[in-house]
Amino acid sequence: MKLVVVEWRDIMSWSGWNDDLIKDNKDEPGLFYSVGFLVRRTKTKLTICDTCPGVGNVTTFPMGCVVSVKEISLGTRIPKALRDCKAA
Repeated sequence: MKLVVVEWRDIMSWSGWNDDLIKDNKDEPGLFYSVGFLVRRTKTKLTICDTCPGVGNVTTFPMGCVVSVKEISLGTRIPKALRDCKAA
């Protein structure tokens, strides 16, 4: 299995009064990164897992949310946003 980084978008929700959010054009979906081993990619979905060999925990993305999929190997340039990720 190939090791990949998946860049994907997800819904965002803001509570309360949001006139300024809309006026300032800040109503954007969130951009996220996930790393895993590529299990399956079809026209409608992408599935990765956290183990190799074998299939452990899996995550399946609808392809409509996937921005990009990049294979990771020695020398792969990791996106700055992913390098800068910090645990919540």
